[in-house]
Amino acid sequence: MKSIASTLSRYMLAFCFASILLFGGMILYFLISNYQKDCAETEKFHMGNAKDTLKTELFRIQDYINFNISTANTVAAHSIKAEVNKAEEVATHLFNTYKDSMSETELKQLIKEALRNLTRKNKIDYTFILEMEGTQILSSNHPELEQTNVLSLQGPDGSFINKAIIALAVSQKEGFINQNWSESGPKKNTHTQLEYIKHFAPFNWVIGTGQDYKAITRETKKDVLKRLSKIRLSRDGYIFAGSYDGTVLLGPAKGQNPLKDHRSKASQIMSELIQKAKAGGGFLSNTTPSIDSNFKSVKKLSYCLPVKEWEWYFGAESNVTLLETTLQEKHEQLFEVLLIKISATCVLFIFLSFVAFFFTDKFKKLLTSNFDSFESFFRKGTDSPVKIDRSQIAFKEFDQMAILANTMIDSRESARKDLLKSEITYREIFNSTKEAIGVLDIEKRVFIDVNQAFLDFFGLDRMDALGMSPEKISFNTPPYDNKYAGELFKKALLGEAVHFEWMVKDAQGKPFWTDNLARVATIGGQRRLLIVMRDITERKKMQEIMIQTEKMMSVGGLAAGMAHEINNPLGVILQVSQNIIRRTSPELPGNIPTADECGVDLIKLQDYMEKRGINYYLASIQEAGARAAAIVKSMLDFSRKSNSAKSSGNIETALENALSLASNDYDLKKQYDFKKIKIIREYKNPPPFNFTEMEIGQVFLNLIKNAAQALSENLNKTELPTITIRTFVDNSSVHIEIEDNGPGIPNRHLKRVFEPFYSTKGPGAGTGLGLSVSYFIVAHNHGGTIKVDSNLGEGTRFTITLPFFTN
Repeated sequence: MKSIASTLSRYMLAFCFASILLFGGMILYFLISNYQKDCAETEKFHMGNAKDTLKTELFRIQDYINFNISTANTVAAHSIKAEVNKAEEVATHLFNTYKDSMSETELKQLIKEALRNLTRKNKIDYTFILEMEGTQILSSNHPELEQTNVLSLQGPDGSFINKAIIALAVSQKEGFINQNWSESGPKKNTHTQLEYIKHFAPFNWVIGTGQDYKAITRETKKDVLKRLSKIRLSRDGYIFAGSYDGTVLLGPAKGQNPLKDHRSKASQIMSELIQKAKAGGGFLSNTTPSIDSNFKSVKKLSYCLPVKEWEWYFGAESNVTLLETTLQEKHEQLFEVLLIKISATCVLFIFLSFVAFFFTDKFKKLLTSNFDSFESFFRKGTDSPVKIDRSQIAFKEFDQMAILANTMIDSRESARKDLLKSEITYREIFNSTKEAIGVLDIEKRVFIDVNQAFLDFFGLDRMDALGMSPEKISFNTPPYDNKYAGELFKKALLGEAVHFEWMVKDAQGKPFWTDNLARVATIGGQRRLLIVMRDITERKKMQEIMIQTEKMMSVGGLAAGMAHEINNPLGVILQVSQNIIRRTSPELPGNIPTADECGVDLIKLQDYMEKRGINYYLASIQEAGARAAAIVKSMLDFSRKSNSAKSSGNIETALENALSLASNDYDLKKQYDFKKIKIIREYKNPPPFNFTEMEIGQVFLNLIKNAAQALSENLNKTELPTITIRTFVDNSSVHIEIEDNGPGIPNRHLKRVFEPFYSTKGPGAGTGLGLSVSYFIVAHNHGGTIKVDSNLGEGTRFTITLPFFTN
């Protein structure tokens, strides 16, 4: 019978040598494969970097060229406009300086020569002076036309050039104009010119400056080539450029045309470059000299792109010869590393062979060690995560037992890790949700856990929140008091999911509304009350505003209807009182016959009515009726919906209408008497312009009523309450200032006065929308601005700026 030790030792030796040979071959295979892969990746890396560098640089240059092309005409327009303004400034200065000391002829000649010698930015501009009747006073590009009438000059399209210039000066005083001009001579090349003209009123001249579009393009090309010539790619790279006809504009062969020599290699490479540029650009590999035979032959990598507007191509070239040298060096380094790894592997295999012999000799000790391993495992018990080392097990039966034992350990550790992972996942979800979540101890009625959103809601630290009772964050306002909270708590304990709204407060005592869901949940084997809260303060505010808006719409409709009904009896009162005055007057001839028939002396009757104050009473009736009619008319005008259509109007009229509404406004809650406020008007009579009168009137009324209420809250009663209204204009807009001498606005409120729903007034005194709506009307609907300046104890000033021209 074979012994277990002999049998296992033979199989072990066979297995060890087979493993060494197998793994040795695999390691050698992978080492050689990795070497080949590293060589390929190194070559791809270096060549890819070279190509990426060329493409990146050329795309940057292409952006620069496109930018110059797109902005050339704009830059030229700014340039000629600036020169015309400078010429007008010089002419105006000379006219004002010498108009009293020189004759008109001398002064005109002085201005003419000054403008002729005026320093220009570049040599492609020209300056001219043209009289309104058509005489050419100055022409820097066509001096032969000076002192001649040029009204009859026509462009290639038959248009009268100078008539168009004079017409523009008459209608707009200044502006840009495009002109077509043909050269004299047999070729008669046509030029399109951009000109800017300006009317010079003292001599009724037209002063202008212009540039030729071809000259603009030519200067742009020169600037681009100058910029490209300064770019340095690397020690062996450079930028080149040329035209589609083969002329080299930038590069080693600048000024040459290789295409003329059709048999040369340079001509072939040039043709390929031009074709690639016309097709949108691309890479080209070549060997220099490609253009100039004086250069040393090296391998080059080129990339080119087109400039379609100019029929140009441009590109960059890099020396690939140096890159190939670098790649060869890298390959040699990788081969040396490969040899070192193969040598190390062979040494390792020899060492493993000696180890195999050593362990075979120690087989009996290993068998004993197997039993010792099982004994140690079972002695450690079930809490230890240490598993049996199966590398020390030599027999299948023992190995199967070790597998089962280790599987038991793995299952236990897996369950422990899953539990830990579940706890981490729960904690991450718990803290990442936007809703505030609190876990309440049902017995102690204190929070035992809260998430980050809960801490942010109430501005608390975790240590302050844990152990805190819900009553500390409740605002405790009926019906949302502790009694109602107790009823909700009892419902939740019965297993119901209780949904309710509640007013709470943060750490600073600031109240806000929350939408809450409370239900009992089993957490960690214990029954806890889980409360989820969401901030609904803004929703509550919006609901209140919608309710208030509906009320205001109903009241507005009722007021409009009442105003129409009041107009009828008012008309009767005014008409009857007017007829009483007329029919008792001795000055009306129709009254005398009837009075004589009744035996009444109208003069004595008038004397009686005067002495008894009847005439005063009748006048008072008429005055009160007229005032009531005016109030009704203002109410009707303000209650009508604005169609948001802008129309020409006077801003001071809108101010007066707002003042009239403010003075007649009546509110039981109002704490001020508008009639006791002094109104100072500092109007500068701004011209009419387009604005929506109802919207701007709403803005004025809001600001005036706010100022009046601020004056009523002023503790300084020694100073007369005053509202000052100013208007003034500048070149493009009208400015309105509404200033009071009230208590002012604190700095902490000043930055937020235009925010929606922000109000410093008490509950029910305001929605916080008045100034935000005013800001929207001024800024959004009229393209203007509204700002506020305030000093505590001195007052507040709102400044509104409305442009004359708005879309």
